[in-house]
Amino acid sequence: MTSNLELNRLISLTFLKGIGPILAKSMIHRFGSAEAVFQAKEHELLNIDGLGPTHISLIKQVSESLFLRAETEIEYCEKHNINIIPFSSADYPIRLKQLIDSPVLIYVKGNAQLNHPRTVSIVGTRKPSVQSLQMVQQIVEQLQTCGIQIISGMAYGIDIQAHKSALQNGLETIGVMAHGLDQIYPSNHRQTVEEMLHKNGSIISEMPIKTALHPDLFPRRNRIVAGMSDALIVVESKLTGGSMATAHIAHSYDREVFAIPSHPYKSPENGCNALIKRNIAHLIEDGMDLIRCMKWSHALKEVPTKQIELFPNLNEDEKNLLHILTGKKLHIDELLNYSDMPLHRLTLGLLELELKGILQVLPGKYYQRIS
Repeated sequence: MTSNLELNRLISLTFLKGIGPILAKSMIHRFGSAEAVFQAKEHELLNIDGLGPTHISLIKQVSESLFLRAETEIEYCEKHNINIIPFSSADYPIRLKQLIDSPVLIYVKGNAQLNHPRTVSIVGTRKPSVQSLQMVQQIVEQLQTCGIQIISGMAYGIDIQAHKSALQNGLETIGVMAHGLDQIYPSNHRQTVEEMLHKNGSIISEMPIKTALHPDLFPRRNRIVAGMSDALIVVESKLTGGSMATAHIAHSYDREVFAIPSHPYKSPENGCNALIKRNIAHLIEDGMDLIRCMKWSHALKEVPTKQIELFPNLNEDEKNLLHILTGKKLHIDELLNYSDMPLHRLTLGLLELELKGILQVLPGKYYQRIS
């Protein structure tokens, strides 16, 4: 459990411009805590790869005003039922934890599962056709048969339609924001956000309160949309823009990417077709195509339950490994790092999961969940 002092220092670390999540996590790993980072000597900080004199100056010149700002952040979040979840917490989304550039911490409002068994992100243009909006409704209705969680970015167009369709079909939905959770943008999506929070949905962000909206924040938001998903669907997009960027990010994270094709005469600059032609995305025509491709047919008409409850006859090591393997294949060395198990216990747990038909062994000592 993170102490109030450590949480304060973690938040303070995120306030320092020029020190992103990769560098911040590297320092925390090296010194053991965010508090220790601020206490470290200059010559010790110089031993961190990527940390230069400018970064060190930022850290060493931190004043009490920065810590007071972090304390204000904590107080605001407590008052408004916003959870601050550090990277080291067991509650932090495991799909994000697997990524090198995942946030140092995330702000979460609502009750959605952050480690849902099956997650799909749906993205697309802010100015979609009527047919694309209908396609989102159809896809989400079909995904409902597997109890899938829907993730998107709360933007106009395809994003907000994905959230609304999830609500209509009784699915959990998570909106990833590009700003602090003290505001809602676009403001006319506030009613949808309130309905999401009322129906076991959530909004999340890595940005602190009072963060001014800026174009540079949307790519950061998009990587979380991509990273939290098992699969990402692009419904309609031009050749450039946020949806295409999110698809490329998801592909780089080894997530499955899907795209709805369009007739080239109707959309000569269609991003979905480009993703398919470049072998970045699978061609799908409906939600059932995705379910078959993801091998989720076993979950059809399954009542959504918490991830571990799907497999009640597992010991603690097996549950831990299954949790770590949520959403991504991992090498045995990565499993050793994430699990903190000795090698003999790790290999025994992996063997048991394989024998129970829950785990698949891939070439090169990689492991992947089947269910």
